[in-house]
Amino acid sequence: MFRSVWITSIFFSSFCTDTSNNGDLTSSDSDSSFVVSYLINSCGLSESEAISTSEKLNFKTTTKPDSVLTLLKAYGFTELHISKIITKHPSILSSDPHNTLKPKLDFFKSKGLYGTDLADFFSIGPRILMNSFSKVIIPSFDTLKGILDSDENVIKMIKRNSWILSTCGVENVMVNIELLRNQGVPETKITNYLIWHSRVFTQDADKFRKIVEKTKEMGFNPLYTTFLVAIHALASMTEVNWKNKMDVYKRWGWSEAQIQAAFRRNPRCMMASEKKIMAIMSFLVNEMGYDSSSAAESPLIFDRSLKGRIIPRCSVTKILVSKGLIKELIPLSAVSAMIDEAFLEKFVLKYEQQVPGLMKLFKGQLNCHQLLQN
Repeated sequence: MFRSVWITSIFFSSFCTDTSNNGDLTSSDSDSSFVVSYLINSCGLSESEAISTSEKLNFKTTTKPDSVLTLLKAYGFTELHISKIITKHPSILSSDPHNTLKPKLDFFKSKGLYGTDLADFFSIGPRILMNSFSKVIIPSFDTLKGILDSDENVIKMIKRNSWILSTCGVENVMVNIELLRNQGVPETKITNYLIWHSRVFTQDADKFRKIVEKTKEMGFNPLYTTFLVAIHALASMTEVNWKNKMDVYKRWGWSEAQIQAAFRRNPRCMMASEKKIMAIMSFLVNEMGYDSSSAAESPLIFDRSLKGRIIPRCSVTKILVSKGLIKELIPLSAVSAMIDEAFLEKFVLKYEQQVPGLMKLFKGQLNCHQLLQN
C-alpha cells in the first residue's frame, strides 16, 4: 500500500486589603501604565499589543528605548517595522544600541541588505538581533557562504528563513547536505534547492535521514530535482495530513497506484492543500468535463493557480470548442506547462477576431456565460 511509505516516527488571585500592598500595586500599575503608554505613543503598538508586550518589559526611563528607536529609524525602519519587531521581541528595547545592535545592522548592510530590505528582514525575523554577533551570526553566515559561494546567495536564502542563521540551524544543514552528497545528489541541485527551500535542510538530522531513505525506496532518482522535491513534500507533512490528501484524491476515483504515479511525476501534488485539490478537481471534472484520471496523468496542474491559470485557459478552450474552432479541450499538460506567450498566440490572438471578448476571458475580466451573452 502506498500509504505505508509514511513513517510515523517521522512524524493576584485574591483581594488584599493591606495598605502597604495597595501601595505596591499602585506603584506597579503606574510603571506598567508608563510602559504601555510608551509602546503606544513611541513604538506604534495597538493598545492590546502594548498591554500584552508591557508584561515582558520593565523600564522606568525612556533613555535606552529611545536610543534603540533612533538607531532603527536611522537605518530606514518605519513605525510598522518597529512595532512588528517589538511585538515579537520586546527585549530589543533593552539592548545596547551601539555595541549590540549597530554591528549586526552594519554587517548585513555590508552583505547587500539595506533600506527597506534590511528593515523587512529584521521585522520578519527579529530574533536574529538577539543572537551573538561573533559566536553565531558571523560563523553561521561564513559557513553558509562556503556552501553557496556568494554573499548574494546567502542573503537570498536568509530572507526566506532567518532562523537558519543559528548554531542549530547551520549544524543541521551541514549534516543533511553531507547525507545528500553521499546519496549522489549533484552539488548544483543541493545549493539551488537550499537557496529557495532552506527549511527542508534544517530538519532534525535523524528525521531527515529517514525521509531520504524512504524517498529512495519510493523510486526517486537522486540525480533529479524531483528527489529533493519528494523529500520536501514528505518533510512538510504529518502522517495525518498525508492520509487526508490521499483520501481526497481517492474521492475523485484515483487508486493508490495512480496517486503513487502522480507523486513520482510531481511530488508537489501532495503539497497542495486539501481545499485546493478539491477545488481544482471539481472545476476540471464537473465544469470542464475532464476525466478524473487525466489530472492523475498531469499532476503538475496542482502546482498552478486555479483562478490565475487553470480557469482562464480552460475557459478559452471551452469557448473555442463550443464554436467549433478547435476539436477538443487541450490536454491538462498544456494547461499546466504552456508558457503564456505560446498559449496567447495559439488560442487567444489566433481567434480573437472570430470570438470578440476572448482576450477579456483569458484575463479573467469575463466568464464563459458573459462572453456567450455578448
